[in-house]
Amino acid sequence: MEKILILGASGALGEYILKECYSRNLKIRVLTHSKEGHQKVRSYTDDIWCANAQEDLTKIKGITKGVDYVISALGKSVSLFSPGPNSFFEIDYKANVNILQEAKENGVKRFFYISMKGAEEASEYTIPGIHKLMEDALKESGINYSIVRPVGFYSGLNDLVIMAKRKVIPLIGDGDARTNSIFHGDLANYIMTEFLNLPELKEVGGPQIHTRMEMAKMIQKKIGGEIIKIPKSIAKHGSKLPKLLQLDEISDKLAYFRYIMSHDMIAEEHGKMSFETYLDQIDTEDIK
Repeated sequence: MEKILILGASGALGEYILKECYSRNLKIRVLTHSKEGHQKVRSYTDDIWCANAQEDLTKIKGITKGVDYVISALGKSVSLFSPGPNSFFEIDYKANVNILQEAKENGVKRFFYISMKGAEEASEYTIPGIHKLMEDALKESGINYSIVRPVGFYSGLNDLVIMAKRKVIPLIGDGDARTNSIFHGDLANYIMTEFLNLPELKEVGGPQIHTRMEMAKMIQKKIGGEIIKIPKSIAKHGSKLPKLLQLDEISDKLAYFRYIMSHDMIAEEHGKMSFETYLDQIDTEDIK
């Protein structure tokens, strides 16, 4: 039986991909970076590698040996409320590219990389730009590959849920930018259903298109809070302030947040769960 290596298997998307692979009785190896992650994945496989993929390269030497396919959902959280010690460059690019190089050496048949919508058209921003770097490395590697660019995840709007709990829901501009974000579980199901039929590049969205204002009103209905419109010019200058204070990660996240909130982010529609249903089934006490 062929084996699949899942990178970032304990993360929001990676865990759903792991569950999809398990439900299909596939042979699985996983990489996670913490003891908490180990606890989350151990019900699905005993082939668990636990290490920080960038800092502990000696611990993951040989991780792609005997592996047929690699699925990378490895990446740093874009949430404003989830700071971390390593940069987007270290995690989203260097960690992935090191495993990509080993995958090529060990004859992996195909490398699947979860990038993001905006990697092409917004590459001047740090976060999508680093995803574009990894996409380019994949294209130049000579390995067979598929790049999946989700429009955005419902859980990516959990920051607005947190802010709503603090009585404010910020919008950039008039909130008329449109998107069809997708539920993690729906994207994982799509990837594993299509798997070897996936093209080299696929942009994927959710089942419904909403304006940012419509989504903010759904959050307001669920949580409460006041919707505040922030002029684009003020948001642009405001996202630069943390950089002046040498808070580069916060500045990069704010700039990316401003971009996605003020541009249409739409792709081919897939999945079943609506954003309203997602809000209905989450426990807001767990989001903080």
